[in-house]
Amino acid sequence: MVAALVILVVAFLCLGSFLSCMAYRLVHPEHPQSTRSCCPQCHKAIAWFDLIPVVSWTVLHGQCRHCKKPISWLYPFIELLTAVIFIALFYKIPMHYWLGYGIFFAALIISIRTDLETMLISRWVTIALIPIGVLFSFLGLLPISVLNSILGALLGYGILFGITKLFYLLTGKLGMGEGDFDLLAMIGSFTGIGGMWFSLMIGSVLGSIIGLFFVLISKNKNMSQPIPFGPFLAGGSILFSLFSAFFLRLFL
Repeated sequence: MVAALVILVVAFLCLGSFLSCMAYRLVHPEHPQSTRSCCPQCHKAIAWFDLIPVVSWTVLHGQCRHCKKPISWLYPFIELLTAVIFIALFYKIPMHYWLGYGIFFAALIISIRTDLETMLISRWVTIALIPIGVLFSFLGLLPISVLNSILGALLGYGILFGITKLFYLLTGKLGMGEGDFDLLAMIGSFTGIGGMWFSLMIGSVLGSIIGLFFVLISKNKNMSQPIPFGPFLAGGSILFSLFSAFFLRLFL
């Protein structure tokens, strides 16, 4: 049992490394797409022993071996996050839903990575995956109906679009980016109306708590500092997907 868990952890850490690399390339089109992994600063190829998830970053103290420029903390963070999420998926989600939720969680992890780094969310992992969510619902690879999947996507986009337009009319400011609309629409296509709604509620609560915490500990009390909402939406949908029974008992 322990050996199997260790193998799973190593495999999912490697998956996290791949997802992190994919996320970086999605929002940095200037990065060489056809070459092996290289430092974004000096463009030197990274040796295999410097690509070991979490370990290499720790040994190198978060720096490139060649140019000594810092390597983002997002790499080990996403690797560890992926391992935790997919281990939870392995134990909490029924086997016949693994493929559907595996693709869903991978897209959410990529969205978390890109939004934290650049406040951008690629439509390749949101809008482009909505037909996959609908198809998987039709094939029984997700625990929702096709109609629920379609309505979840439409309402997910429409709710945030409406909130943002209303906020703009009242304040003259944009409260969210279109990437958040796309993300919630994709979440709705994989989790349905209920999952979309709970994801939004959980994400809003998490965002409010963490945002307030950072304001309290920050020397700069400027409340206009933008905070990416995508990671909270993604986190809310992951929590709901893994612990849906708990949230349904709690609120219904």
